[in-house]
Amino acid sequence: MLRLRPYKPSDAARIVTWVSDWDGFSAWCADLLDWPLTEASLEKLRLEFEREADRWLMTALDQSGTPAGFLMMTRADYQANSIHLGLIIVDPARRGQGFGQEMVSLALRYAREILGMERATLRVFAHNRAALACYRRCGFRETGLEEASFPHGDQMWDCYSMEARL
Repeated sequence: MLRLRPYKPSDAARIVTWVSDWDGFSAWCADLLDWPLTEASLEKLRLEFEREADRWLMTALDQSGTPAGFLMMTRADYQANSIHLGLIIVDPARRGQGFGQEMVSLALRYAREILGMERATLRVFAHNRAALACYRRCGFRETGLEEASFPHGDQMWDCYSMEARL
């Protein structure tokens, strides 16, 4: 069982260990943060998010209170009742065990029940099959494909836009 709570700076020490290579880092954050991932870069992100009313960072905790996942909620639009999820990551030691699906489901429940949202969006790289399957199980559906939209080294990655009705 997971619990979702606001991100705390003390979570960073664990989260930075979840990304060990540039490919995985880019697939996770689309290079929105600096590589290699550091506690300082997460602190910078936290401070940026605290200045804005429409976004926040969340940490998923396991039964013992240890961080098991992380995500951001952003672009909260209270007129359109819509929110965007991103930077979704699960501790690699816990992948394949349903933690991602549970964490995203908790985020959607929070968006619906606490924030009153009716729609959630996210973007995911087409080659990230595990994430695509997870998001589909949570009720997301593809709404568009941007082909060759993200340069990564000598490659161009395709990216899906996805939406869930809450």
